[in-house]
Amino acid sequence: MNVSHSSRRIGILFQKGYNKLIMQFKVPRFLERETKIVSFLTFKQLALVGGAGLILIVLYYALPKSTFFPVAIISTALVFCFIFVKIEGISLGKIVVQFFKYSFGSKNYLWQRKTSTVIKLLKKTENGNEESKEETPLKILPKSKLKKLSNKIEMGFR
Repeated sequence: MNVSHSSRRIGILFQKGYNKLIMQFKVPRFLERETKIVSFLTFKQLALVGGAGLILIVLYYALPKSTFFPVAIISTALVFCFIFVKIEGISLGKIVVQFFKYSFGSKNYLWQRKTSTVIKLLKKTENGNEESKEETPLKILPKSKLKKLSNKIEMGFR
Protein backbone atom coordinates (compact mmCIF):
# COMPACT_ATOMS: atom_id res chain seq x y z
CA MET A 1 0.00 0.00 0.00
CA ASN A 2 1.73 3.10 -1.29
CA VAL A 3 0.27 6.24 0.27
CA SER A 4 1.82 9.67 -0.36
CA HIS A 5 2.87 11.93 2.49
CA SER A 6 0.18 14.54 1.78
CA SER A 7 -2.66 12.04 1.75
CA ARG A 8 -1.44 10.60 5.06
CA ARG A 9 -1.39 14.13 6.52
CA ILE A 10 -4.93 14.89 5.38
CA GLY A 11 -6.10 11.53 6.73
CA ILE A 12 -4.57 12.31 10.11
CA LEU A 13 -6.27 15.71 10.16
CA PHE A 14 -9.66 14.11 9.48
CA GLN A 15 -9.07 11.54 12.21
CA LYS A 16 -8.38 14.26 14.77
CA GLY A 17 -11.76 15.86 14.17
CA TYR A 18 -11.01 18.60 11.65
CA ASN A 19 -14.04 19.09 9.43
CA LYS A 20 -12.40 21.47 6.97
CA LEU A 21 -10.22 20.20 4.16
CA ILE A 22 -6.77 21.75 4.54
CA MET A 23 -4.82 22.21 1.32
CA GLN A 24 -1.13 21.58 1.76
CA PHE A 25 1.59 22.17 -0.80
CA LYS A 26 5.22 21.19 -0.76
CA VAL A 27 7.34 24.28 -1.26
CA PRO A 28 10.87 23.57 -2.48
CA ARG A 29 13.66 25.16 -0.50
CA PHE A 30 16.79 26.86 -1.81
CA LEU A 31 15.45 27.54 -5.30
CA GLU A 32 18.54 29.51 -6.33
CA ARG A 33 21.00 26.94 -5.09
CA GLU A 34 23.02 25.05 -7.69
CA THR A 35 23.86 21.40 -7.07
CA LYS A 36 27.39 20.63 -5.98
CA ILE A 37 29.34 18.21 -8.18
CA VAL A 38 32.71 17.94 -6.44
CA SER A 39 32.74 18.82 -2.71
CA PHE A 40 31.91 22.58 -2.76
CA LEU A 41 32.14 23.23 -6.53
CA THR A 42 29.22 23.43 -8.92
CA PHE A 43 29.58 22.15 -12.47
CA LYS A 44 30.19 25.63 -13.85
CA GLN A 45 32.82 26.42 -11.22
CA LEU A 46 34.51 23.07 -11.80
CA ALA A 47 34.61 23.70 -15.56
CA LEU A 48 36.14 27.16 -15.07
CA VAL A 49 38.78 25.89 -12.64
CA GLY A 50 39.60 23.01 -15.01
CA GLY A 51 39.82 25.35 -18.01
CA ALA A 52 42.10 27.70 -16.12
CA GLY A 53 44.25 24.74 -15.10
CA LEU A 54 44.57 23.56 -18.71
CA ILE A 55 45.55 27.05 -19.85
CA LEU A 56 48.17 27.23 -17.08
CA ILE A 57 49.62 23.86 -18.16
CA VAL A 58 49.97 25.12 -21.73
CA LEU A 59 51.56 28.37 -20.50
CA TYR A 60 53.97 26.39 -18.31
CA TYR A 61 55.51 24.77 -21.36
CA ALA A 62 55.20 27.84 -23.61
CA LEU A 63 56.66 30.56 -21.36
CA PRO A 64 59.99 30.79 -19.58
CA LYS A 65 59.80 30.02 -15.85
CA SER A 66 60.56 33.59 -14.82
CA THR A 67 57.49 34.94 -16.64
CA PHE A 68 55.23 31.95 -16.02
CA PHE A 69 55.03 32.24 -12.23
CA PRO A 70 53.86 35.89 -12.07
CA VAL A 71 51.37 35.24 -14.89
CA ALA A 72 50.13 32.09 -13.12
CA ILE A 73 49.67 33.83 -9.78
CA ILE A 74 47.78 36.78 -11.28
CA SER A 75 45.58 34.66 -13.56
CA THR A 76 44.77 32.18 -10.77
CA ALA A 77 43.77 35.03 -8.45
CA LEU A 78 41.54 36.51 -11.18
CA VAL A 79 39.89 33.18 -11.93
CA PHE A 80 39.15 32.51 -8.26
CA CYS A 81 37.75 36.05 -7.88
CA PHE A 82 35.47 35.55 -10.88
CA ILE A 83 34.29 32.20 -9.54
CA PHE A 84 33.93 32.69 -5.79
CA VAL A 85 33.48 36.43 -5.08
CA LYS A 86 29.84 37.48 -4.86
CA ILE A 87 28.56 41.03 -4.52
CA GLU A 88 24.99 41.18 -3.19
CA GLY A 89 24.42 37.57 -4.23
CA ILE A 90 25.68 38.02 -7.81
CA SER A 91 28.99 36.54 -8.86
CA LEU A 92 31.74 38.88 -10.05
CA GLY A 93 31.75 37.15 -13.46
CA LYS A 94 28.06 37.99 -14.02
CA ILE A 95 28.65 41.59 -12.94
CA VAL A 96 31.50 41.99 -15.45
CA VAL A 97 29.39 40.45 -18.24
CA GLN A 98 26.46 42.77 -17.42
CA PHE A 99 28.82 45.76 -17.36
CA PHE A 100 30.09 45.03 -20.87
CA LYS A 101 26.57 44.34 -22.16
CA TYR A 102 25.43 47.69 -20.83
CA SER A 103 28.51 49.59 -21.98
CA PHE A 104 28.63 48.27 -25.54
CA GLY A 105 24.99 47.29 -26.07
CA SER A 106 22.43 49.40 -27.85
CA LYS A 107 20.47 51.87 -25.78
CA ASN A 108 17.13 53.51 -26.38
CA TYR A 109 16.96 57.18 -25.52
CA LEU A 110 13.52 58.71 -25.20
CA TRP A 111 13.13 62.39 -25.85
CA GLN A 112 9.88 64.20 -25.24
CA ARG A 113 9.21 67.74 -26.28
CA LYS A 114 8.35 70.06 -23.44
CA THR A 115 5.24 72.05 -24.20
CA SER A 116 5.09 75.59 -22.97
CA THR A 117 2.25 77.98 -23.32
CA VAL A 118 2.92 81.26 -25.03
CA ILE A 119 0.75 84.17 -24.01
CA LYS A 120 -0.31 86.44 -26.83
CA LEU A 121 -1.52 89.89 -25.93
CA LEU A 122 -3.57 91.68 -28.49
CA LYS A 123 -3.60 95.45 -28.27
CA LYS A 124 -5.95 97.55 -30.28
CA THR A 125 -4.43 100.64 -31.70
CA GLU A 126 -6.23 103.80 -32.54
CA ASN A 127 -6.45 102.70 -36.17
CA GLY A 128 -8.44 99.60 -35.24
CA ASN A 129 -5.60 97.27 -36.16
CA GLU A 130 -4.62 94.60 -33.68
CA GLU A 131 -1.02 94.23 -32.73
CA SER A 132 0.08 90.92 -31.30
CA LYS A 133 2.87 90.81 -28.82
CA GLU A 134 4.33 87.43 -27.87
CA GLU A 135 5.58 87.02 -24.35
CA THR A 136 7.50 84.21 -22.81
CA PRO A 137 5.80 82.01 -20.24
CA LEU A 138 5.71 83.07 -16.63
CA LYS A 139 9.09 83.85 -15.20
CA ILE A 140 10.26 82.04 -12.10
CA LEU A 141 12.38 84.00 -9.70
CA PRO A 142 15.77 82.47 -9.00
CA LYS A 143 15.46 83.05 -5.25
CA SER A 144 12.40 82.10 -3.31
CA LYS A 145 10.84 84.73 -1.08
CA LEU A 146 9.00 82.18 1.03
CA LYS A 147 11.42 82.40 3.95
CA LYS A 148 11.08 86.17 4.12
CA LEU A 149 7.30 85.86 3.92
CA SER A 150 7.17 83.20 6.66
CA ASN A 151 9.26 85.45 8.93
CA LYS A 152 6.85 88.31 8.37
CA ILE A 153 3.88 86.11 9.21
CA GLU A 154 5.52 84.77 12.37
CA MET A 155 6.44 88.26 13.60
CA GLY A 156 3.03 89.67 12.85
CA PHE A 157 4.15 92.38 10.41
CA ARG A 158 1.91 93.32 7.59
